[in-house]
Amino acid sequence: MPLSIAVVCGSARQERKSIFPARYAAQKVTAAGHSAALVDFAELPLPWMDLPMEPSKLKKKYPDPNVQKWSDIAEAADAFVIVSPEYNHGYPATLKNALDWLYYEFKYKPVGLVGVSNGPAGGARVIEQLRLEAGTFSMFDIRETVMVKNVQDVFDAEGKLADTSYEKQFDGMLATLFKAAEVMKNLRIK
Repeated sequence: MPLSIAVVCGSARQERKSIFPARYAAQKVTAAGHSAALVDFAELPLPWMDLPMEPSKLKKKYPDPNVQKWSDIAEAADAFVIVSPEYNHGYPATLKNALDWLYYEFKYKPVGLVGVSNGPAGGARVIEQLRLEAGTFSMFDIRETVMVKNVQDVFDAEGKLADTSYEKQFDGMLATLFKAAEVMKNLRIK
């Protein structure tokens, strides 16, 4: 059964390298016969969530067109891949803001996590933090993750995978995500 997977790039920073594994994950999703929506907040900028109420009270009708587009993508998704760099042992404010805008759109959907760093940690701490966030949304964070260490060596300047040892990690994470998405799609409470 074809699935719809939202692949989220958690950084909007100029010259960011995390867009490369996000694009790679989206390509792998498509190659597996599913549809991938690459969500890039550099191209879909969201306003800061500064409403006087919780956005969940808006019932998926948002005052900003980009937030509404983000909501529509998330609502249509059967699962998510969140690709996030690690900034100062955490995830970027851009990603936190995007997650804070939505709530019901994430409920009962699996998520695969990809951490990215320009050093040896591979985003391990950002993955730990995103697992906590996923639980808040009643999401199912799958066990398999991808930790892209020294991202500048893993992808070349054009974004092509240079270190093919990561291919197996992406394949494993996505295989589990697809299985979880199929099961959860059939069980999801509407």
